[in-house]
Amino acid sequence: MAALIQNALGFFIQLFPCALMIFLPFPQEDYRFQRSRIFAWMTIVSVISAVLFTLVLCLRDTARYPKHIVISNSSMFAAILLILAAYIWLVRESLLKKILVFFIVLFYAVTEFVMVNGIHAILNPDGIDTTVYPYTESFLLLYAVTTVFLLPIMLAAVIRPLKEYIREIEPRNMRREFFIAVFSTLVYFAMTIYCETIIGSAGYFQYFLLPMLFLTLNQVLIYWLLFRESVRRRRDSEYQRAMEIQQLQYEKIAGDMETTRRMRHDLRHHYNSLNDMLDRGRLDEMKEYLSDVIDTTVRRDNEVYCRNMTVNGLLQYYIGIARDKGIRCEVHAECGELSIEPADLTVLFGNAMENAINACGKCPENRWIFVQVGTVEGSFAVEISNACKGVRINRQFQSADGFSPAEAFLSEGSGEGYGLRSIAHMARKYGGSAGFRFNAEKEMFTARIRLNMYTDV
Repeated sequence: MAALIQNALGFFIQLFPCALMIFLPFPQEDYRFQRSRIFAWMTIVSVISAVLFTLVLCLRDTARYPKHIVISNSSMFAAILLILAAYIWLVRESLLKKILVFFIVLFYAVTEFVMVNGIHAILNPDGIDTTVYPYTESFLLLYAVTTVFLLPIMLAAVIRPLKEYIREIEPRNMRREFFIAVFSTLVYFAMTIYCETIIGSAGYFQYFLLPMLFLTLNQVLIYWLLFRESVRRRRDSEYQRAMEIQQLQYEKIAGDMETTRRMRHDLRHHYNSLNDMLDRGRLDEMKEYLSDVIDTTVRRDNEVYCRNMTVNGLLQYYIGIARDKGIRCEVHAECGELSIEPADLTVLFGNAMENAINACGKCPENRWIFVQVGTVEGSFAVEISNACKGVRINRQFQSADGFSPAEAFLSEGSGEGYGLRSIAHMARKYGGSAGFRFNAEKEMFTARIRLNMYTDV
């Protein structure tokens, strides 16, 4: 009984950290259920797998299967397949991202296996112990020590930056780097199995320890280059967004200059008309004309949506564009001073309003945009609804409350809608959230964004 408990514990220590780590890089909104429930079920699955493994060892025919290597590897492989199937179903993300995370965690598992067996081979130069049970006291101790040593390093150096990578970078845009990382991990895994089943059984695992360590360092280098390239591309994307902001500001200045030119032209026309009425002594008609001009000027040029100059200017700019295109607009905005950078507000409203205007442009009739802006309990909240005939949706994302992440909506071309992803990125930057919903029955698209005004950014 003590030996069975010992082997169950060894199997659990080897499997359980990997079962949890494949879920850690993904945010809560990507899960079908609560994170705590998923972690609890993964714990239960790992315990059941460990118990079944020991039962198989206990019930096997030792005369026909005297060694445990095949049983150990087969049991671990079966447990991995079970957890992998649950992982693919429970996480609502692109398949490429899930595969990448799985192979990174697989690399951790193989690295731990190489270290344990390598150290055990050095301490036991006559060969690896292949007696009745695989997890001897020495193996169990080595797995416990290496887990305590490697797991914090893995969490800090890999899983933490992997969270940002998963959020910001789409693996299909880095197909070459993605293929290299996955292929090299498969080779690394195959070499480890070869050393374990062929060489290790002959007692010569220690002679292949240095090549395996070299392969391990090679894998570390590959994943480091992968992360570095993702950071570089994210910076390029941020630079591109900054250039778009400057272009938007330039277009706004050019538009203001054109508006001023038209106003001067209209003003000359008004002066000529008033002068003509004055020469003819038509004072009543002159008063009525002035009243109409004043009302029109107030309605068109002095419309104030809120006290925040940046938000008010952006709303004036985009609402003006929408109305010029025959889109009916309604705005309810109430916000004053904000701790959000004006450039970030420009990115947020620029992407959201441009998406709304473009969607309305595809509607032959009943074009409308409804905007709500305000502050709620320390957060800056924006909700923009607009007429929309249809969108392309990634069916992997199914939201219970109707609002889905940006990755659920695809652009008209290939790939995902990067305007929505920019909005989601800005929301996360301020510790907030962004959700999007399409109502096919009402032909309406809604973007709901919340930015925390008191988060250090």
